[in-house]
Amino acid sequence: MMRGGDGFADIVGRRFGSLKLPFNNKKSWVRSAAMFISGFLLSTLMLLYCPWLGYINVSWDQAFGKLALVTLAATAVECIPVTEVLDDSIYVPLATMLVAFLLFGHTATFIYEQMF
Repeated sequence: MMRGGDGFADIVGRRFGSLKLPFNNKKSWVRSAAMFISGFLLSTLMLLYCPWLGYINVSWDQAFGKLALVTLAATAVECIPVTEVLDDSIYVPLATMLVAFLLFGHTATFIYEQMF
């Protein structure tokens, strides 16, 4: 989320983000949309890549909806105006990992667990 989502959102937001969020004048609607779209696409690529390497098995019928929720949570947390107190490079990945674990933690089957 931070590499694909926040990085791309910063570039797009600086270029096209004139309409600011009402609760955070440092972030824009375009930036948030770019964070969601690019974060979702990069995360989808990662979910396609990891099973191909044999790390995990993913139930694809549920994965995209859960991934959209993880991306939405990361986007929402990234919009919170607390950058003066805490850097978003810390709290966005933590929130993303927490939501991903809650949604995917018990459904993803790790390949090495199947061997034993």
